[in-house]
Amino acid sequence: MNCALVVCVIAATSAWADSVIYSTVPAPLPPNSPSLGYEANSTQEFGDLIQFDGTSRNLTQVTVGMSNWAYESEWETLGTSTGFSLPLTLNLYNVGAGDTVGSLIATQTINGFIPWRPEPTPSSCAPGSNNDYLGSDGQCYAGSDSTVTFDFSGTVVPDNIIYGLAYNTTDHGYNPTGVPGPYESLNFALSTDPPTVGSNPLPDTAYWNTSYGPFYADNGAAGVDVFRQDQNWTPYSGIIQFDAAPEPRYTTLAVGVIFLVLLIKRRIA
Repeated sequence: MNCALVVCVIAATSAWADSVIYSTVPAPLPPNSPSLGYEANSTQEFGDLIQFDGTSRNLTQVTVGMSNWAYESEWETLGTSTGFSLPLTLNLYNVGAGDTVGSLIATQTINGFIPWRPEPTPSSCAPGSNNDYLGSDGQCYAGSDSTVTFDFSGTVVPDNIIYGLAYNTTDHGYNPTGVPGPYESLNFALSTDPPTVGSNPLPDTAYWNTSYGPFYADNGAAGVDVFRQDQNWTPYSGIIQFDAAPEPRYTTLAVGVIFLVLLIKRRIA
């Protein structure tokens, strides 16, 4: 028997598709979702405390929903005919004492591509909504949903984490650009439904870093310009999905082939 064949059988039977361990990403993605604007809400970072499903904890990728309100004719000198790019950072934290933000587990920054939302269709939308566009479902929207993907291959996470999405706008973010751009109209898309996979242990909370105290439920009493827990977020949570590599598994066929090879080797010996 060719031992290379055994290796191939084992590899084939242990190669399984990634599993979703947490998701609030709607399927299909709607034309637009409720969202949090980073420029409009003086935001540096926003996220949530989540609990993963199953036992796989070796992350592969994380998909994040974005709602973009910028259209091409507003920014003809920037980006391309299909959209624009900007650095987006996703941070993963341990959960600290009292559900505070703990130590950083991992961080990834990508140059995320954001498609332009459709151009306004004022003749099709109600008066006063001249910048809205007519969506594929016959409704009018100010923003357009899309997703970006972060590669977290090799990152192992605990059952519960706090995540935070950070990016810079003209006046806000950890390093504001100081230059006008379409990122002023870019928002983190929010779900109004509970997760389809995994759970939100603290469903009324979010984790937020904003420089404007009154945006917090406690009016900034626990501090501003700090990534911390905030209240009164029911039913909203970030649109996000975590995928993980499953634990290696071997089918009965693979085990049987291994046993057969060992038996043949013993008889030849």
